[in-house]
Amino acid sequence: MNSFQNAETVNLWIIGYGNKHRRDDGIGQHVADRLKRSFGGIGGINIVSLHQLGPELADDLREATGVIFIDAAQGPLPGGCSFREIRPVSDMHRIVHSLTADALLGLTKLIYDRCPPAWMVSVEGSDFGFGEGLSEAAADRANRATGEIARVIHIRSKSWME
Repeated sequence: MNSFQNAETVNLWIIGYGNKHRRDDGIGQHVADRLKRSFGGIGGINIVSLHQLGPELADDLREATGVIFIDAAQGPLPGGCSFREIRPVSDMHRIVHSLTADALLGLTKLIYDRCPPAWMVSVEGSDFGFGEGLSEAAADRANRATGEIARVIHIRSKSWME
């Protein structure tokens, strides 16, 4: 965590999103809330939990040095979680009141002519019915994803600060 002491150089955004009222669809918010407990007070790290991504986030991301999106996946994933780099899309017909992560990056690029490096963490869910709280299997995968993101923050922080 010492590598994040220079808040003027690091502006990392972690955005967990999904519908908490559809059980495992709330995985993104769950992981973000857990990460807030460890990294929330550290300068230069912004962690938010949202129901959905909106175009107003482009203003927040324009100066970001990196962004990690976290969302639930409905299909099976190897190991229950995937971590992949994402790039902005230029097809803006997908811009509505909620966005995909790559469309949000595209909007940021379109408006501000820059876009931060970004990663999508998808965590496999198994119960997307109405209700609150994660299924046991999804909670286990969310815990693993939280640990993996924490490790990535520590490893990647040096390159974000350069």
